[in-house]
Amino acid sequence: MAENMDHLLLSRILSGEANQEEKEAFYLRLGESKVDEELFYEIKSLWIRSSLNNRELDVDSSYNEFLHKINRKARPRKITLVSRVMKYAAILLLMLCIGGLTGYFYSERNTGNAYSGIQKFSALKGSVSIVELTDGTKIWLNSGSQLTYREDPKGKQRLAELTGEAFFEVTHNEKFPFLVKAGKLTVRDLGTAFNIKAYSTDRLVETSLVEGKAEILNSSGGLLSLLKPGDNAIYTTDNGKIEIKPIENNVLSAWRDGKFVIRDQRLEDIFRELSRWYDVEFRFENPKFKDYRYTGNIKKTTTAQHILKMLKLTTHFNYRIIEKPAEPDVIIIY
Repeated sequence: MAENMDHLLLSRILSGEANQEEKEAFYLRLGESKVDEELFYEIKSLWIRSSLNNRELDVDSSYNEFLHKINRKARPRKITLVSRVMKYAAILLLMLCIGGLTGYFYSERNTGNAYSGIQKFSALKGSVSIVELTDGTKIWLNSGSQLTYREDPKGKQRLAELTGEAFFEVTHNEKFPFLVKAGKLTVRDLGTAFNIKAYSTDRLVETSLVEGKAEILNSSGGLLSLLKPGDNAIYTTDNGKIEIKPIENNVLSAWRDGKFVIRDQRLEDIFRELSRWYDVEFRFENPKFKDYRYTGNIKKTTTAQHILKMLKLTTHFNYRIIEKPAEPDVIIIY
């Protein structure tokens, strides 16, 4: 595969742009060579590491380290093959450096609507993307999150819509307010740094205010709550109720710092977070394990299998992994 590898397809696989047919063909060919498979996962690992902790990837050292591994694994092969793999590594590492710093930006100009002014941003599974808007507003997008943004000069508003989790440092402008729609709620900036967690699969929408002020509005534009720093507003989508609790800053910033910070959480909720990062699916054959609770800190560079082994020490559950080359792996808890 490495001899005829299409680096554009490889980048589409890593960036999540590949369609199902392309993914199936790619992973089918990848499985034909153990060496190519190992090289692919080395590249994927560098891609993920580049976005952690909001740090730049050291391209020179990472590239040299990667070439050392290529040469070690490819000694029996021809020099021409090694040079081809080195070429793909160089291309992808350059993409990694750019992607880790700026996130992934897609405008409507690339999707056939050149005049809508809508900008689209996303974070791949297992990564954090950083976006800086032209007004100076900075946005961190958590794994598997999507954000659209547009400016409305007539309505004098900046409008964002979020699915997933994001942290906002908004450049405040009283004459041009910043609003974020998350499910049935809208958060209006009043000079603000805040976090919103609103995954479509969750029953809750959480808005945590770090500094400044923010208003939470319902779908009709009515005021539900005015937040002050330290407030965490928890909105239950089932009944429309909202509850205000104090936030823990170390927990709030953990996902941007490359950590899972777990505070008396149910195993089912922990696995939901892990599934978004590691792009795996968890299923419980024994439902009693769903309500087991844990507290602890885990680095996101830890493998999913190692985390399972740590959790298993106290709960004594068993698990098995069903590998699916072109789809997320399934982990059965029993």
